[in-house]
Amino acid sequence: MPEPQLPSRSASVSDMMDAATRIFRSTLAKGLPIALFAILFAALPNMYWLTITGKPVDPFHPPLDPKFWTLTLAGFAVYQLLAALLMLRQRALLLGRAPQLRSELAVALARWPLLILSAVLAGIVVFAGALLLLLPGIYFLISFLLLRPVVLFETHSAVRVVGRCIRLVRPMWWKALAAAVIAALIFLVCAFAASAIFEILKFALSAAGAKPAAISAFAQACGLGIQAVALVYFSALWLVLYSAASSSA
Repeated sequence: MPEPQLPSRSASVSDMMDAATRIFRSTLAKGLPIALFAILFAALPNMYWLTITGKPVDPFHPPLDPKFWTLTLAGFAVYQLLAALLMLRQRALLLGRAPQLRSELAVALARWPLLILSAVLAGIVVFAGALLLLLPGIYFLISFLLLRPVVLFETHSAVRVVGRCIRLVRPMWWKALAAAVIAALIFLVCAFAASAIFEILKFALSAAGAKPAAISAFAQACGLGIQAVALVYFSALWLVLYSAASSSA
């Protein structure tokens, strides 16, 4: 069933994004701490590699360090759990319920194994589609934007979750693509603006005699904060898209 006061499948992209913005504003304060921890765990492998080498990870030449890959797997798993917890918190707030960490965490933990398995399976499908022709990979990538809400709010096996996502998104695939692209562009513009502001602060801190290590730590903290805010917004957007897709399913 669609969530109250959320747009239906026939709504415009702007209406869907307006609804996501409303959810974002009303859940940011209570969802941001969860998002910060989610982003922190996802960033653990990169932070580890930067600490021991002084360089960011090269995606075209991934490290062979087993500790890096252990942190990558652990970070991915914990990120999925916390992102699920964030979405459950947002949905509860949307329904007018008071946040209850214990019950929300219990639901997230119960769905955690299925969420990881479904995410891995969806990643394989996207990768296979991208290898065949680029367009199938893009099609599946947009379809799986609803993976988390389908796992959290419906009861399916991992294979059925993948099929359910594709069926839900198919009638409104172009709207989902447009919403995702517009949101990503907004995030990029905000990130570039924040980067420009930070460069000014970096120059001011250097002039004030701040140590390079402190400046670097401040930069990483700012970057994680921006990503956490983005996670809260995108989680709200996926909720809206899921509600819209389910309204006529």
